[in-house]
Amino acid sequence: MKKILLPLLLVLIVVSLGAIESTISAVTVYADRAQITRSANTYFTKGEHKILFDDLPQTIEQNSIQANGKGNAIIRDVTFKTEQFAEITDETKKALSDKLQQLQYTQKELNDKTSQASNLKQVVVNILAKLTSTSEETENVELDPEKWIKMVEFYRTKQAALDQEIRETDRSKRELIGEIDKVSRELQELGQLAYKYKNMVEILVDVKKDGNLKLDLSYIVYGPSWTPVYDLRVDSEYKTMHLTYKSNIFQTTGEDWKNVDLKLSTAKPNISSQPPELYPQYISIYSPQPMRGTKQKMSARSGMSNEMATSIEGMTASRVYQEMDMLDIEHSVSTVESGATSVVFDIDGSNTIKSDNEPHMVTITIQEFPAGFRYSAIPKNSQFAYLKAKVKNDSDYPFLPGDTNVFLDNNFVANSYLKAVAPTEEFWTFLGVDESIKVEYKFVKKYDETGGIFVEKNKKIFEYLIKITNNKKTQEEIVVWDQLPISQNEKIKVKLIEPNYKDDTEILKINEHKYVEWFFNPKPGEKLNIPFKFSVEYPIGTQIKGL
Repeated sequence: MKKILLPLLLVLIVVSLGAIESTISAVTVYADRAQITRSANTYFTKGEHKILFDDLPQTIEQNSIQANGKGNAIIRDVTFKTEQFAEITDETKKALSDKLQQLQYTQKELNDKTSQASNLKQVVVNILAKLTSTSEETENVELDPEKWIKMVEFYRTKQAALDQEIRETDRSKRELIGEIDKVSRELQELGQLAYKYKNMVEILVDVKKDGNLKLDLSYIVYGPSWTPVYDLRVDSEYKTMHLTYKSNIFQTTGEDWKNVDLKLSTAKPNISSQPPELYPQYISIYSPQPMRGTKQKMSARSGMSNEMATSIEGMTASRVYQEMDMLDIEHSVSTVESGATSVVFDIDGSNTIKSDNEPHMVTITIQEFPAGFRYSAIPKNSQFAYLKAKVKNDSDYPFLPGDTNVFLDNNFVANSYLKAVAPTEEFWTFLGVDESIKVEYKFVKKYDETGGIFVEKNKKIFEYLIKITNNKKTQEEIVVWDQLPISQNEKIKVKLIEPNYKDDTEILKINEHKYVEWFFNPKPGEKLNIPFKFSVEYPIGTQIKGL
């Protein structure tokens, strides 16, 4: 009798549960996706249990699903499933659909209101035209000035009121169109499958002893993203830059991230981990081939799509056998986790990011750096001196490319763009125009130089003068740029006459593009005169393009 009861008890121990209550506890956001961790904590009796995580996002990457946790148990199996429905089951999607219908109805009301006001304007115009028209029947109309004044005032007041009503209605329509577009985009991004399928993960757990079991389910979803944004506040008196490194996070996964442990990763999972291979490159004489039928191409493509669709259904994640012990979790706060190929920013505190496709800003770090200042001037193109700050990133944070808001002495000066900056790397930031450094660019003269009666070549001399005046009370650094023409024909010779140049020095340099660079340290009130003179020699009868 005991031998018969034992197998029966083992069967009864396997309990099939409904969907377990879980919350999103942690999120790591990448450039084009996010890793979500859902957590559930429930009391279980000894035996095998089927635990269901229900209503998972439509953009879930099934191969990324992992399950682990804490407790005296073993995870036997993790299975991904989809369930089909005939109608919308998600309350959020229902609400969005209802909201869209209401907005479209309001749009029709506003269109009617605009039409009514326009029609009424035309009625007023018609009345005025009738009163002011002259015909045989109206030749003896009494032209009472007082009545005319009242009529004109009525017309003006009524027209002004109708114009105001039309303007306000048009403004409301523009705002409404933006809101309709936003809601339509949200519905579209949730995907058509959201109305037909529900994703879920079933976990088979063998509990060794009665007690609480904490389960974590992690998976990748596509769509979420983050972009860096910077506030650069420069203090010219103390020569410092106060940098606030922030991030805008976007997501429309269909589920809000409420009070989660948020991390931002610089990893690029969309790029292959290994470089692309080279293949033999063959060349031959071109021979036109007959065009193939369109039907064959379409069938090949449709076959590929069907294969991809079939592989999605009934997919089962790999089995995990993991013994779990009850251990405490340590949370790092506002730290940088540097890996071999990427960096993860652990955002301080708990964060909430709604699924609304709106930018949600979080602060990554706030740093202060000593800054060096320098002016740049290209008098040929602009007779202004542009101030820029040089900073060395001595923090542990890499700065990704992103938009910047630049402030100088608490005054907003410009929107700019910060290129990628690694730790220990130096970077420059332009701070706008400073008119206390005066820049002048003067064309002195252009003339031909001849060497005698029998001349085979033309030689033109171009002469300019650059003037720099430091009207500041401090000695400053300034870099001045100009350029020499570049000959693309061996018969055209360009020669720098002034300044005298042999090799690059700290004061004078010329690069491969023939950009001439001067470096100066003008004292307060100092004036600099920089002569710039060059010649262009070419055969007689030749026309030169580009001068």
